Amino acid sequence: MNDASTICLHLLSYAGPILGDLTDDHLALAAETNGKTAGWLIGHLCITGDFIRRKAGRPPLTPKDWGPRFSPGTKPSRVREDYPTMDALRTAFDAIYRDLIAAAPTLAPELLASPSPFEPGRARFATFGSFLTWIMTGHLGYHLGQLYGWRDAAGLRSQP
Repeated sequence: MNDASTICLHLLSYAGPILGDLTDDHLALAAETNGKTAGWLIGHLCITGDFIRRKAGRPPLTPKDWGPRFSPGTKPSRVREDYPTMDALRTAFDAIYRDLIAAAPTLAPELLASPSPFEPGRARFATFGSFLTWIMTGHLGYHLGQLYGWRDAAGLRSQP
């Protein structure tokens, strides 16, 4: 899990510039028709990262009402008031992924070898360890890439 933590830390170096200048005005903005909003993408990263943290025995860092808003398959709202503040999303995002970076290398081999806690994804990620690696690396990178593209489509100058 050291490798997953190293990659996750590297991805967080991209997250800062991508998320840093977003405001509450961007929460419900979809940069394209039927596209994801910035608020939904960040909220989704928060609840998925917090899901795997909680399954590892860590205390939750997101409120319970975030799950139904940002879970896989949910639709982004176009109403700004349906979202937490951008500051709350950014703060939760940073805390969740920094905690995963610190915790992942310390998890027991038995937990890592146990079945994935996300049953719909078990065909691809059979174990807790493989699903954790996906959340910390591929999933995080995929959605950060969406946010990078969202910035350009929204007319925001992309950050390096």
